[in-house]
Amino acid sequence: MSRPPSVLLVNPWICDFAAHDLWAKPLGLLQIGALLRRGGWEVGYIDCLDRHDPDTNRRGDVLAPTFQSFGTGKFPKVPLDTPEPIADIPRRFYRYGIHPDSLRQQLLKIPTPDLVLTTCMMTYWYPGLQQTIGVIREVLPGVPVWLGGVYARLCPGHARKHSGADLVFTGYLPARDLDTWPAPALDLIPHLEYAPLLTGLGCPYRCPYCASPVLQPEAARRNPENVFSEIEHWQEKISDFAFYDDALLIDARESLMPVLRRVIQNNLKIRFHTPNGLHIRPLTPEICRLLFDSGFETVRLGLETTVESQQKNWGGKVDTDMYLSAVDNLTAAGFSSRQIGVYLLCGLPGQTPEQVAGAIRVVQQSGARPQLCEYSPVPETALFEEAKKISAFDLENEPLTHNNSFFACRRPAFTYPDLVSLKETARMARRGLTVV
Repeated sequence: MSRPPSVLLVNPWICDFAAHDLWAKPLGLLQIGALLRRGGWEVGYIDCLDRHDPDTNRRGDVLAPTFQSFGTGKFPKVPLDTPEPIADIPRRFYRYGIHPDSLRQQLLKIPTPDLVLTTCMMTYWYPGLQQTIGVIREVLPGVPVWLGGVYARLCPGHARKHSGADLVFTGYLPARDLDTWPAPALDLIPHLEYAPLLTGLGCPYRCPYCASPVLQPEAARRNPENVFSEIEHWQEKISDFAFYDDALLIDARESLMPVLRRVIQNNLKIRFHTPNGLHIRPLTPEICRLLFDSGFETVRLGLETTVESQQKNWGGKVDTDMYLSAVDNLTAAGFSSRQIGVYLLCGLPGQTPEQVAGAIRVVQQSGARPQLCEYSPVPETALFEEAKKISAFDLENEPLTHNNSFFACRRPAFTYPDLVSLKETARMARRGLTVV
Protein backbone atom coordinates (compact mmCIF):
# COMPACT_ATOMS: atom_id res chain seq x y z
CA MET A 1 0.00 0.00 0.00
CA SER A 2 1.48 3.34 -1.01
CA ARG A 3 2.03 5.95 1.67
CA PRO A 4 0.27 9.34 1.49
CA PRO A 5 2.25 12.35 0.23
CA SER A 6 4.05 14.34 2.92
CA VAL A 7 4.79 18.03 3.31
CA LEU A 8 7.02 19.87 5.76
CA LEU A 9 6.05 23.41 6.78
CA VAL A 10 9.01 25.57 7.81
CA ASN A 11 8.71 28.95 9.52
CA PRO A 12 12.05 30.60 8.62
CA TRP A 13 14.56 32.65 10.56
CA ILE A 14 14.34 36.44 10.74
CA CYS A 15 17.39 38.61 10.05
CA ASP A 16 16.82 42.16 11.25
CA PHE A 17 17.87 44.88 13.67
CA ALA A 18 14.94 44.01 15.93
CA ALA A 19 12.32 41.27 16.17
CA HIS A 20 9.96 40.40 19.00
CA ASP A 21 7.34 37.70 19.43
CA LEU A 22 4.25 39.89 19.78
CA TRP A 23 1.73 37.13 19.03
CA ALA A 24 3.51 36.24 15.78
CA LYS A 25 2.65 32.89 14.21
CA PRO A 26 2.70 31.94 10.48
CA LEU A 27 -1.09 31.63 10.30
CA GLY A 28 -1.23 31.35 6.51
CA LEU A 29 1.30 28.52 6.51
CA LEU A 30 -0.61 26.67 9.24
CA GLN A 31 -3.86 27.18 7.33
CA ILE A 32 -2.31 25.62 4.21
CA GLY A 33 -1.14 22.75 6.40
CA ALA A 34 -4.69 22.16 7.64
CA LEU A 35 -6.06 22.16 4.09
CA LEU A 36 -3.40 19.70 2.91
CA ARG A 37 -4.00 17.44 5.90
CA ARG A 38 -7.70 17.33 5.12
CA GLY A 39 -6.71 16.38 1.58
CA GLY A 40 -4.82 13.33 2.84
CA TRP A 41 -1.28 14.69 3.19
CA GLU A 42 0.97 13.98 6.14
CA VAL A 43 2.00 17.36 7.53
CA GLY A 44 5.05 18.23 9.64
CA TYR A 45 6.22 21.57 11.02
CA ILE A 46 9.53 23.12 12.06
CA ASP A 47 9.56 26.57 13.64
CA CYS A 48 12.91 28.32 13.23
CA LEU A 49 11.60 31.00 15.64
CA ASP A 50 10.84 28.58 18.48
CA ARG A 51 11.72 30.31 21.76
CA HIS A 52 11.47 27.01 23.65
CA ASP A 53 14.03 25.02 21.65
CA PRO A 54 16.21 23.32 24.32
CA ASP A 55 19.21 22.74 22.06
CA THR A 56 19.37 26.43 21.13
CA ASN A 57 18.80 27.76 24.63
CA ARG A 58 21.70 25.91 26.21
CA ARG A 59 24.27 27.20 23.72
CA GLY A 60 26.69 29.85 24.96
CA ASP A 61 26.93 31.64 21.59
CA VAL A 62 23.19 32.38 21.49
CA LEU A 63 21.62 35.33 23.29
CA ALA A 64 18.82 33.70 25.26
CA PRO A 65 15.12 34.29 24.59
CA THR A 66 12.78 35.89 27.11
CA PHE A 67 9.29 34.85 28.21
CA GLN A 68 7.02 37.76 29.01
CA SER A 69 3.35 38.51 29.60
CA PHE A 70 0.57 36.79 27.67
CA GLY A 71 2.87 34.49 25.68
CA THR A 72 5.07 37.23 24.20
CA GLY A 73 8.83 37.51 24.46
CA LYS A 74 12.16 37.96 22.71
CA PHE A 75 13.49 35.40 20.26
CA PRO A 76 16.93 33.83 20.75
CA LYS A 77 19.44 35.59 18.53
CA VAL A 78 23.03 35.70 17.30
CA PRO A 79 24.78 38.80 15.90
CA LEU A 80 25.52 38.92 12.17
CA ASP A 81 27.34 41.34 9.92
CA THR A 82 24.90 43.97 8.69
CA PRO A 83 24.19 43.59 4.95
CA GLU A 84 25.98 46.21 2.89
CA PRO A 85 22.86 48.00 1.51
CA ILE A 86 21.76 48.95 5.05
CA ALA A 87 25.13 49.03 6.81
CA ASP A 88 25.03 52.73 7.71
CA ILE A 89 22.50 52.18 10.53
CA PRO A 90 24.34 52.30 13.90
CA ARG A 91 22.61 49.22 15.32
CA ARG A 92 23.49 45.54 15.69
CA PHE A 93 22.03 43.13 13.14
CA TYR A 94 20.93 39.66 14.25
CA ARG A 95 19.57 36.35 13.09
CA TYR A 96 16.59 35.55 15.30
CA GLY A 97 15.59 31.97 16.03
CA ILE A 98 16.97 28.53 16.70
CA HIS A 99 20.60 27.53 16.19
CA PRO A 100 21.40 26.22 12.68
CA ASP A 101 22.55 22.90 14.13
CA SER A 102 19.16 22.50 15.82
CA LEU A 103 17.45 23.02 12.47
CA ARG A 104 19.76 20.42 10.90
CA GLN A 105 19.02 17.92 13.66
CA GLN A 106 15.27 18.43 13.34
CA LEU A 107 15.43 17.94 9.57
CA LEU A 108 17.49 14.73 10.00
CA LYS A 109 15.02 13.26 12.51
CA ILE A 110 11.98 13.35 10.24
CA PRO A 111 11.15 11.10 7.28
CA THR A 112 12.17 12.84 4.06
CA PRO A 113 9.13 14.85 2.91
CA ASP A 114 7.89 15.06 -0.66
CA LEU A 115 7.66 18.84 -0.46
CA VAL A 116 8.75 21.72 1.78
CA LEU A 117 6.54 24.81 2.08
CA THR A 118 7.89 27.99 3.63
CA THR A 119 6.92 31.63 3.94
CA CYS A 120 8.35 35.09 4.58
CA MET A 121 6.36 37.88 6.20
CA MET A 122 8.36 41.05 5.63
CA THR A 123 9.96 41.81 2.27
CA TYR A 124 13.20 42.74 4.03
CA TRP A 125 13.40 39.45 5.96
CA TYR A 126 14.51 37.54 2.90
CA PRO A 127 18.10 36.94 4.18
CA GLY A 128 16.66 34.75 6.96
CA LEU A 129 14.61 32.90 4.37
CA GLN A 130 17.69 32.42 2.15
CA GLN A 131 19.63 30.94 5.06
CA THR A 132 16.74 28.67 6.03
CA ILE A 133 16.38 27.31 2.50
CA GLY A 134 20.16 26.89 2.35
CA VAL A 135 20.09 24.51 5.34
CA ILE A 136 17.07 22.65 3.92
CA ARG A 137 18.98 22.13 0.64
CA GLU A 138 22.00 20.88 2.58
CA VAL A 139 20.07 18.30 4.62
CA LEU A 140 17.27 17.42 2.16
CA PRO A 141 18.88 17.60 -1.28
CA GLY A 142 16.41 17.08 -4.09
CA VAL A 143 13.29 17.91 -2.07
CA PRO A 144 11.40 20.77 -3.77
CA VAL A 145 10.95 23.95 -1.73
CA TRP A 146 7.98 26.20 -2.46
CA LEU A 147 7.61 29.74 -1.13
CA GLY A 148 4.50 31.78 -0.38
CA GLY A 149 3.62 34.72 1.86
CA VAL A 150 3.94 38.50 1.77
CA TYR A 151 7.49 38.70 0.36
CA ALA A 152 6.55 36.33 -2.46
CA ARG A 153 3.42 38.34 -3.27
CA LEU A 154 4.98 41.81 -3.18
CA CYS A 155 8.45 41.04 -4.60
CA PRO A 156 7.91 37.99 -6.85
CA GLY A 157 10.77 38.77 -9.22
CA HIS A 158 13.25 39.25 -6.39
CA ALA A 159 11.98 36.11 -4.65
CA ARG A 160 12.36 33.97 -7.77
CA LYS A 161 15.90 35.24 -8.28
CA HIS A 162 17.20 35.36 -4.71
CA SER A 163 15.15 33.23 -2.27
CA GLY A 164 16.45 29.84 -3.37
CA ALA A 165 12.92 28.40 -3.65
CA ASP A 166 11.97 26.15 -6.57
CA LEU A 167 8.55 27.75 -6.92
CA VAL A 168 7.27 31.15 -5.78
CA PHE A 169 3.52 31.18 -5.23
CA THR A 170 1.91 34.59 -5.75
CA GLY A 171 -1.78 33.69 -5.47
CA TYR A 172 -4.11 33.78 -2.46
CA LEU A 173 -6.81 31.61 -0.97
CA PRO A 174 -10.29 32.75 -2.07
CA ALA A 175 -12.02 34.40 0.89
CA ARG A 176 -15.47 33.46 -0.36
CA ASP A 177 -14.82 29.88 0.80
CA LEU A 178 -13.73 30.92 4.31
CA ASP A 179 -16.29 28.87 6.22
CA THR A 180 -15.35 25.70 4.35
CA TRP A 181 -11.74 25.83 5.58
CA PRO A 182 -10.60 23.61 8.44
CA ALA A 183 -9.19 25.32 11.51
CA PRO A 184 -5.48 26.21 11.21
CA ALA A 185 -3.14 23.40 12.23
CA LEU A 186 -2.12 24.98 15.54
CA ASP A 187 -1.66 21.50 16.99
CA LEU A 188 1.62 21.33 15.04
CA ILE A 189 3.12 24.02 17.29
CA PRO A 190 5.03 22.18 20.04
CA HIS A 191 4.72 24.91 22.69
CA LEU A 192 1.51 26.78 21.98
CA GLU A 193 1.26 29.79 24.31
CA TYR A 194 -1.37 31.77 22.39
CA ALA A 195 -3.64 31.20 19.43
CA PRO A 196 -4.01 33.47 16.40
CA LEU A 197 -7.62 34.14 15.38
CA LEU A 198 -9.38 35.44 12.29
CA THR A 199 -13.02 36.53 12.13
CA GLY A 200 -12.59 37.47 8.48
CA LEU A 201 -10.28 38.53 5.68
CA GLY A 202 -9.90 41.76 3.76
CA CYS A 203 -10.34 45.44 4.53
CA PRO A 204 -12.75 47.94 2.94
CA TYR A 205 -10.27 50.80 3.17
CA ARG A 206 -7.57 51.59 0.60
CA CYS A 207 -4.91 53.35 2.64
CA PRO A 208 -1.98 54.49 0.47
CA TYR A 209 0.70 52.96 2.72
CA CYS A 210 -0.96 49.55 3.23
CA ALA A 211 -0.80 46.42 1.04
CA SER A 212 -3.83 44.69 2.58
CA PRO A 213 -6.02 45.16 -0.55
CA VAL A 214 -3.23 43.72 -2.70
CA LEU A 215 -2.59 40.73 -0.47
CA GLN A 216 -6.27 39.99 0.09
CA PRO A 217 -8.46 41.64 -2.57
CA GLU A 218 -11.55 39.66 -1.53
CA ALA A 219 -13.36 40.38 1.73
CA ALA A 220 -15.37 37.85 3.71
CA ARG A 221 -16.49 37.14 7.25
CA ARG A 222 -16.49 33.81 9.06
CA ASN A 223 -19.58 32.40 10.70
CA PRO A 224 -19.37 33.59 14.35
CA GLU A 225 -20.21 30.07 15.54
CA ASN A 226 -17.10 28.73 13.82
CA VAL A 227 -14.93 31.42 15.43
CA PHE A 228 -16.36 30.68 18.86
CA SER A 229 -15.88 26.93 18.40
CA GLU A 230 -12.20 27.55 17.68
CA ILE A 231 -11.85 29.65 20.85
CA GLU A 232 -13.74 27.11 22.92
CA HIS A 233 -11.49 24.30 21.69
CA TRP A 234 -8.19 26.02 22.46
CA GLN A 235 -9.18 27.69 25.73
CA GLU A 236 -8.82 24.32 27.43
CA LYS A 237 -5.04 24.61 26.85
CA ILE A 238 -4.26 28.33 26.61
CA SER A 239 -5.60 31.66 27.87
CA ASP A 240 -4.35 34.13 25.23
CA PHE A 241 -5.80 34.77 21.78
CA ALA A 242 -4.58 37.33 19.24
CA PHE A 243 -6.83 38.63 16.47
CA TYR A 244 -5.01 38.86 13.11
CA ASP A 245 -7.86 40.64 11.26
CA ASP A 246 -7.03 43.72 9.22
CA ALA A 247 -10.51 45.10 9.98
CA LEU A 248 -11.73 43.37 13.14
CA LEU A 249 -14.43 45.91 14.04
CA ILE A 250 -15.89 46.38 10.57
CA ASP A 251 -19.36 44.77 10.50
CA ALA A 252 -18.77 43.84 14.15
CA ARG A 253 -22.48 43.39 14.88
CA GLU A 254 -22.64 40.45 12.49
CA SER A 255 -19.14 39.05 13.09
CA LEU A 256 -17.23 39.87 16.28
CA MET A 257 -19.99 40.84 18.70
CA PRO A 258 -21.85 37.48 18.56
CA VAL A 259 -18.54 35.74 19.29
CA LEU A 260 -17.83 37.92 22.32
CA ARG A 261 -21.34 37.47 23.69
CA ARG A 262 -20.85 33.70 23.54
CA VAL A 263 -17.54 34.08 25.38
CA ILE A 264 -19.30 36.03 28.15
CA GLN A 265 -22.29 33.66 28.31
CA ASN A 266 -19.96 30.67 28.68
CA ASN A 267 -17.84 32.47 31.28
CA LEU A 268 -14.59 31.72 29.45
CA LYS A 269 -11.62 33.11 31.40
CA ILE A 270 -9.44 34.16 28.50
CA ARG A 271 -7.56 37.20 27.22
CA PHE A 272 -7.77 38.79 23.77
CA HIS A 273 -5.07 40.90 22.11
CA THR A 274 -5.13 43.09 19.00
CA PRO A 275 -1.59 43.45 17.60
CA ASN A 276 -3.12 44.91 14.43
CA GLY A 277 -4.54 48.37 15.06
CA LEU A 278 -8.32 48.57 15.54
CA HIS A 279 -10.36 50.95 13.45
CA ILE A 280 -11.47 53.74 15.76
CA ARG A 281 -14.82 54.74 14.22
CA PRO A 282 -16.74 51.65 15.47
CA LEU A 283 -15.62 52.08 19.12
CA THR A 284 -19.00 53.00 20.56
CA PRO A 285 -19.71 52.71 24.31
CA GLU A 286 -21.56 49.44 23.62
CA ILE A 287 -18.68 47.80 21.74
CA CYS A 288 -16.08 49.06 24.21
CA ARG A 289 -18.03 47.53 27.08
CA LEU A 290 -18.31 44.24 25.21
CA LEU A 291 -14.57 44.22 24.52
CA PHE A 292 -13.84 44.76 28.21
CA ASP A 293 -16.35 42.24 29.55
CA SER A 294 -15.20 39.50 27.17
CA GLY A 295 -11.56 39.77 28.21
CA PHE A 296 -9.72 42.11 25.83
CA GLU A 297 -6.39 42.79 27.48
CA THR A 298 -4.28 44.50 24.80
CA VAL A 299 -6.06 47.16 22.72
CA ARG A 300 -4.20 48.90 19.90
CA LEU A 301 -5.82 51.77 18.01
CA GLY A 302 -4.90 52.94 14.52
CA LEU A 303 -4.86 56.73 14.87
CA GLU A 304 -1.83 57.22 12.55
CA THR A 305 -1.79 61.04 12.60
CA THR A 306 -3.55 64.03 14.12
CA VAL A 307 -3.06 66.25 11.04
CA GLU A 308 -6.47 66.66 9.39
CA SER A 309 -5.23 66.72 5.80
CA GLN A 310 -3.19 63.54 6.36
CA GLN A 311 -6.15 61.83 8.00
CA LYS A 312 -8.15 62.45 4.83
CA ASN A 313 -5.35 61.47 2.45
CA TRP A 314 -4.35 58.35 4.38
CA GLY A 315 -7.71 56.61 4.19
CA GLY A 316 -10.30 58.93 5.75
CA LYS A 317 -10.98 56.47 8.57
CA VAL A 318 -10.67 58.69 11.62
CA ASP A 319 -10.35 62.22 12.93
CA THR A 320 -8.90 63.41 16.21
CA ASP A 321 -12.24 64.12 17.90
CA MET A 322 -13.38 60.61 16.99
CA TYR A 323 -10.20 59.22 18.53
CA LEU A 324 -10.67 61.18 21.78
CA SER A 325 -14.26 59.94 22.07
CA ALA A 326 -13.08 56.35 21.53
CA VAL A 327 -10.50 56.64 24.33
CA ASP A 328 -13.19 58.07 26.61
CA ASN A 329 -15.45 55.13 25.73
CA LEU A 330 -12.69 52.59 26.39
CA THR A 331 -11.82 54.21 29.71
CA ALA A 332 -15.45 54.34 30.78
CA ALA A 333 -15.75 50.63 29.93
CA GLY A 334 -12.92 49.87 32.35
CA PHE A 335 -9.72 49.83 30.28
CA SER A 336 -6.60 51.31 31.85
CA SER A 337 -3.84 53.39 30.27
CA ARG A 338 -1.62 50.31 30.34
CA GLN A 339 -4.02 48.47 28.03
CA ILE A 340 -4.60 51.18 25.40
CA GLY A 341 -1.83 51.64 22.85
CA VAL A 342 -2.13 53.98 19.87
CA TYR A 343 -0.27 53.44 16.61
CA LEU A 344 1.17 56.60 15.05
CA LEU A 345 2.83 56.55 11.63
CA CYS A 346 6.27 58.11 11.48
CA GLY A 347 8.46 59.12 8.57
CA LEU A 348 6.02 58.95 5.66
CA PRO A 349 6.68 61.03 2.55
CA GLY A 350 5.44 64.55 3.18
CA GLN A 351 5.37 64.15 6.97
CA THR A 352 7.40 66.33 9.34
CA PRO A 353 8.90 65.49 12.75
CA GLU A 354 6.79 68.26 14.29
CA GLN A 355 3.60 66.58 13.10
CA VAL A 356 4.63 63.29 14.71
CA ALA A 357 5.62 65.04 17.94
CA GLY A 358 2.21 66.75 17.99
CA ALA A 359 0.44 63.41 17.62
CA ILE A 360 2.49 61.96 20.50
CA ARG A 361 1.36 64.84 22.72
CA VAL A 362 -2.31 64.32 21.81
CA VAL A 363 -2.13 60.62 22.64
CA GLN A 364 -0.24 61.24 25.88
CA GLN A 365 -2.76 63.87 26.98
CA SER A 366 -5.62 61.48 26.22
CA GLY A 367 -4.18 58.99 28.72
CA ALA A 368 -3.16 56.34 26.15
CA ARG A 369 0.25 54.95 25.16
CA PRO A 370 1.78 56.30 21.90
CA GLN A 371 3.44 53.59 19.77
CA LEU A 372 5.43 54.80 16.78
CA CYS A 373 5.24 52.77 13.57
CA GLU A 374 8.25 53.77 11.48
CA TYR A 375 7.33 53.91 7.81
CA SER A 376 8.27 50.93 5.68
CA PRO A 377 7.96 51.49 1.91
CA VAL A 378 5.67 48.67 0.75
CA PRO A 379 5.69 47.65 -2.93
CA GLU A 380 2.41 47.91 -4.86
CA THR A 381 1.02 50.57 -2.54
CA ALA A 382 0.22 54.09 -3.74
CA LEU A 383 2.75 55.65 -1.38
CA PHE A 384 5.55 53.42 -2.65
CA GLU A 385 5.84 55.51 -5.81
CA GLU A 386 6.20 58.68 -3.73
CA ALA A 387 8.76 56.95 -1.52
CA LYS A 388 10.85 56.00 -4.55
CA LYS A 389 10.94 59.64 -5.65
CA ILE A 390 12.29 60.99 -2.37
CA SER A 391 14.50 58.09 -1.27
CA ALA A 392 18.20 57.99 -2.04
CA PHE A 393 18.08 54.17 -1.99
CA ASP A 394 17.06 51.47 -4.46
CA LEU A 395 13.62 50.64 -3.10
CA GLU A 396 12.57 48.98 -6.34
CA ASN A 397 15.28 46.32 -6.45
CA GLU A 398 16.55 45.90 -2.87
CA PRO A 399 13.90 44.87 -0.31
CA LEU A 400 16.39 45.35 2.53
CA THR A 401 15.79 49.09 2.11
CA HIS A 402 12.12 48.54 3.05
CA ASN A 403 13.24 47.88 6.63
CA ASN A 404 11.46 50.37 8.90
CA SER A 405 14.55 50.64 11.13
CA PHE A 406 16.64 51.63 8.11
CA PHE A 407 14.32 54.59 7.32
CA ALA A 408 14.90 54.75 3.57
CA CYS A 409 12.82 57.94 3.26
CA ARG A 410 15.12 60.00 5.47
CA ARG A 411 15.70 63.47 4.08
CA PRO A 412 16.84 66.91 5.28
CA ALA A 413 13.34 67.72 6.54
CA PHE A 414 13.11 64.39 8.42
CA THR A 415 16.47 62.90 9.35
CA TYR A 416 17.45 59.62 10.99
CA PRO A 417 18.33 61.48 14.24
CA ASP A 418 14.83 63.00 14.10
CA LEU A 419 13.41 59.47 14.00
CA VAL A 420 15.54 58.33 16.95
CA SER A 421 14.51 61.41 18.95
CA LEU A 422 10.81 60.85 18.27
CA LYS A 423 11.06 57.23 19.35
CA GLU A 424 12.60 58.36 22.62
CA THR A 425 9.85 60.98 23.04
CA ALA A 426 7.22 58.27 22.62
CA ARG A 427 9.03 56.01 25.11
CA MET A 428 9.14 58.81 27.68
CA ALA A 429 5.46 59.54 27.12
CA ARG A 430 4.60 55.89 27.83
CA ARG A 431 6.72 55.86 30.97
CA GLY A 432 5.10 59.07 32.21
CA LEU A 433 1.58 57.67 32.15
CA THR A 434 -0.08 56.85 35.44
CA VAL A 435 -1.21 53.24 35.23
CA VAL A 436 -4.59 52.78 36.77
